[in-house]
Order: sequence, then structure tokens, then C-alpha cells
Amino acid sequence: MQVRLTAAGLAALAATAVIAAPRPADATPGQELDQARELFRGGHYADALPLINLLLYPTPRLAQTDDLVEAYVLLGACAFETGDRKRAKREFEAALSLQRELIIEQPLYSAAAVEFFDDVRAELAEREARDAEARRLAEENERLAQALENLVVIETRPFYVNFIPFGAGQFQNGDRGKGIFFAASQGVTGAVSAGIWLYLVGEYGLPGQVPQEDGPFALRLQQVEIGAGALCLGLMAWGVIDSLLHYKPSVRVAADPSLLPDDVRRRTRTPAEPTTRLQLRPLLVPDPEAPAAGLSLTWER
Repeated sequence: MQVRLTAAGLAALAATAVIAAPRPADATPGQELDQARELFRGGHYADALPLINLLLYPTPRLAQTDDLVEAYVLLGACAFETGDRKRAKREFEAALSLQRELIIEQPLYSAAAVEFFDDVRAELAEREARDAEARRLAEENERLAQALENLVVIETRPFYVNFIPFGAGQFQNGDRGKGIFFAASQGVTGAVSAGIWLYLVGEYGLPGQVPQEDGPFALRLQQVEIGAGALCLGLMAWGVIDSLLHYKPSVRVAADPSLLPDDVRRRTRTPAEPTTRLQLRPLLVPDPEAPAAGLSLTWER
């Protein structure tokens, strides 16, 4: 009986022999890699996978970098072809960590495996770029912090601000709590006194001819007006005294990044911290018939 073997039959028989061949006790890592490579080329990914795994884990047994790279790629491709995308990504990344410009091509690897490898390489490059940028910013911010720490800033404080009402002196001295108190209390008492005065002038005119029947009511309003005005003036005097007691012509303050050179600040991306402050501004009423002036108190964030 004669048996004829075609070329395809011989290839299948050879692959079967490789699969069935036991691992020699004295086989070198290079020989084991050759055996795994032949299994991979024959499409026997599930059989090649454990052989390559033993070459790499728990510790790599291959001395040459090129062999290590090939083993990681073969192991990743075997994992991909057997449906383990997570491990395939991990092994491809291990190969790329050893040879950053590595590429794989058909026909040794399937089109799907090549596409997956290219995606892993692109994702790794993007992640490395982000990490490099984060490290650069961290280094720049560290240099910025050191520059600010070594920068001495002296703030001069004008003396006349102590005599401005509504807590201006307290804000200049850095006492925000007192500044808010004096600004609010003086503003409320002053507004009450001024408001009643304007009402009485508007109701009874100047010099104020009050009908007899409105006398008691107008008198009570006038008493409140005078009391609120006196209290406002007292608070203003208190504010001036308190400001003078705590006044310092110059103080050392924390350095602000805006004081650094432009080229230093442009290299960093420090997030802006929210700040709050009470602003006191002059207020003009451009009315031709009854021009008026006053102060505007605003809270900015």
C-alpha cells in the first residue's frame, strides 16, 4: 500500500510533529523560542502560548534584547488570536518598552493583530507624551515655587488711607474682618441717617415747615436721623483710631506669580485661585438738576 503526501500534508505533519515533540530537558531558551516560533507560524497559537510564557515569566530567560522583543510580540499575538485582548495589550507594551520604534507586519502576523498592535503603540505614545508634559509642568512649577519663596516683596502703605471711612484702613492693614464690620456698620447707619434726611426734605422742604399734626412723627424721624448720624460718625472715628493703632508703613508680603518675568510665567500653568475682596469706589450721579456724589461698596469674587 502506497501513501502519497502532498506539500500541504507534509506541512501539517511537520506542525503536528512539532506540537507533539516533548520539550528537551537540555533545550536552550533559544531552541525553545525556535520551537514556539514554528508553532506560531503554523497557526497553533494556543500551543505556542505556554512555551513563550515560560521563556518570559516569572523571569525572562532570554539574554538577547531582540529575542526578548520577539518573545513579547509573539506572546501578545498569541493572546490576541486566542481572544485575550487585555494580555495582548500588556505584552505588546512590554515589547515596545524595549524597542520603541518597533513595528510588526503581515504575513507573519494577521491584519487584525497588526492593527491592534498599532493602536497599542499609538496609545502608548500619547500616554508617554502626557506623562512627559506633566513632568515638565511639575518641574516648572517647582522652580516657580522656589523663585517665589526666594523673592522678597515689600508693600508700602500710604498713611492717608487710615482716615478713609468704611474700613479702608482695616483692609489696608490686612484685617478683613474688621474692615467688613466697619464698612457694613458705617454704611448702614449713614444710609439710615441720609435716607431720613432726604425724606424729610422731600416731604417738608427746606428749612422744613412741618404741619402741626405731623410734628410728633417728624420729630421721631429727626431723632432717629440724628442718632444714626452720630453713631455713623462715632464708628468712623473708631475706625480711624483702630487703623492708626495697627498701621505699619511697610510690610513684607507673599510674592505673587505676576511679579515674576513673563518668560517664567509663560512656562507654567498654575491654576488661578479664587479671591474675594471688598471694593470701595466713588460714585457720581450725573443729574443736571440734582447732581450727587457718594461711595459704592461692592463685593467681588
